[in-house]
Amino acid sequence: MVNRGRPSKDCFPCRKRKLRCDLRIEGCGQCERAKIRCHGFRDPIELAFRDESHAVEQKVTGRQLARTRVESAALQPGWDVRSREAFFSIYVSRLSRSCDALIPLYSRASVSGILSASIDTVSLALMSTQLNSWELLKSARLQYVIAIKKLRRSLQVPGMCASDEALQSVLLLDLYEKMVNRDPRRSASWMSHIQGAMSLVSSRGSGGLSGSIACKLSSRVAIKLMISCGVNNVPIPAELISLRKRLDSSMGDLEWDFTALVVDVVNLRESIRNGGHNCTTVLAQRVKGLDSRLNNLDMALLQSCAIRRVFLTDNHPYVFDNYYDIYPDHSITQTWNAIRMMRLELYSILRAYPDGYNSRFKVKASDTFRQITHRICASAPQFILPNARDENSSNFSPLQKLQCNTLLTPLFLASQLSADHRMQHWIQNIMLHIAEAGNLMVAKEISEVSRINPDTDYWTVYAMTGCYALAA
Repeated sequence: MVNRGRPSKDCFPCRKRKLRCDLRIEGCGQCERAKIRCHGFRDPIELAFRDESHAVEQKVTGRQLARTRVESAALQPGWDVRSREAFFSIYVSRLSRSCDALIPLYSRASVSGILSASIDTVSLALMSTQLNSWELLKSARLQYVIAIKKLRRSLQVPGMCASDEALQSVLLLDLYEKMVNRDPRRSASWMSHIQGAMSLVSSRGSGGLSGSIACKLSSRVAIKLMISCGVNNVPIPAELISLRKRLDSSMGDLEWDFTALVVDVVNLRESIRNGGHNCTTVLAQRVKGLDSRLNNLDMALLQSCAIRRVFLTDNHPYVFDNYYDIYPDHSITQTWNAIRMMRLELYSILRAYPDGYNSRFKVKASDTFRQITHRICASAPQFILPNARDENSSNFSPLQKLQCNTLLTPLFLASQLSADHRMQHWIQNIMLHIAEAGNLMVAKEISEVSRINPDTDYWTVYAMTGCYALAA
């Protein structure tokens, strides 16, 4: 029983109306004047004892629920922790092939050092892109300022410039720039970090590439700087060519061979832009030579991995020409589509200089062009259809969103260069579906660019997707 103070003897209507009852036994005067029925007065026993157990139980339960809500909120990890976990579990472990040096470096790094600060920066940036959250983007920018200050202080420590931790930190900050700033023309720092990473590698000298981690990080610098030059329409610097020569003996995979051809294509673009090819015959021979090397790489990739082609008996809105291809993984899909994009660009150059090649080659190029664009379209459904892979879902998973993001640039280029209106319409629809199912707004933006400004350079579109920061 609970002491609630001295209870009132007034009748119920008076208590409800907050009036002073005159306590007349036959009926109070207030109820009589109000012409309402007087319910009489309180039972003396009720006045003496009142069972408040239920009310007290409700109050105690309410306090417990409130305390549970507060405790659960307090136990919920902060966005920095959740972002870091997502970065390692999704990006590092499942998407990217460029972070193999990060785990061993992070395992022995200080929690308050530059590497941890850089990881927090890029983790928050990645989470902000996944959730389309301005608040998380704001947090990422604040963390970026902290990381930059720590980087400046750490580089003043003797020997730190030559450390793998410093180089990895700068590469992570470069990823942040590519994720957050999707237009290189509007960001003065878009190339500053990758150029800074190149300076750190150059300062090491010839002996700075002897370690396994140092070699991996330096190769990442070479690849990312090459791509940044392509996006920014600048020639490949001589120091990058020199670094590639130093790394050639250690890097012997197909991706490294492919990036050597990308260097040649980027330099060819720059040469054409500056009027360095007045002779169309010489230009055509150079283009055909590059295409032949890319085709050989394509054949080598075909021999090293198996592609499974799936045919559909009925039309499907997200499958072009009733078939699609399933690759061993998304990284191989990405590499193959990158080779195809380079070949499409070479064919587009030849189209601009028709006097440089004969009609026989023109027919062959047209057939190859059609095959390439169809294969790009066939590479998309494997990441979109719920039943194509066990890990797919109708509402895209975080990894699925990143995988679909890598499709946007090759699909844009196929639509841009193809004369097949049916294919162009299908690509528009598939981009809009990716935007809706994956909450990937950049897919909608690129579909609008394809429709409104179809002549946009595909390197610009690649920057819109986050460049290599959101790729394997």
